[in-house]
Amino acid sequence: MRRILHLLASLGIFAGLGWFVLDAERLLRDGEIVLLELAPVDPRSLMQGDYMRLAWALERVVKIEEPGIHTVVVGLDARRVATYRRSHDGGPLAADERLFEIGGGPSRAGGGIEPHSFLFQEGRADDFAKAKFGIFRVTPSGRHLLTGLAGPDTQPIGPR
Repeated sequence: MRRILHLLASLGIFAGLGWFVLDAERLLRDGEIVLLELAPVDPRSLMQGDYMRLAWALERVVKIEEPGIHTVVVGLDARRVATYRRSHDGGPLAADERLFEIGGGPSRAGGGIEPHSFLFQEGRADDFAKAKFGIFRVTPSGRHLLTGLAGPDTQPIGPR
């Protein structure tokens, strides 16, 4: 009986992990590309290797005090760079507007725009120190996933 319970628990865990992976893959495949401007960053960590602490310019504009996930409306320019327009009130969006989810709360611990760090290949700190934008894949509901960083020309910083 105990063996069956362990097997069922294991199957449940693997099913949950599989669903999470499939959901992320769907977001990567179908999500729309949106660029968010980076605020100044720190390009090195001795404990983690080459990594960049990320701060988003949008977080400095949007002030959310209540904990939880909040959806804002961002406008996209011709380069697909997003700028804050307003909090989402459920109304219709203009053709150049998209939804974007932001975590809120007074401490901002676990809030704001995730992620707050970006790991990269050792020896690439000089390349990534030039990053000015985060490249996100975004669903119509505003859920997003960081897929890379881009330089001032909005071109992705890729492998050498």
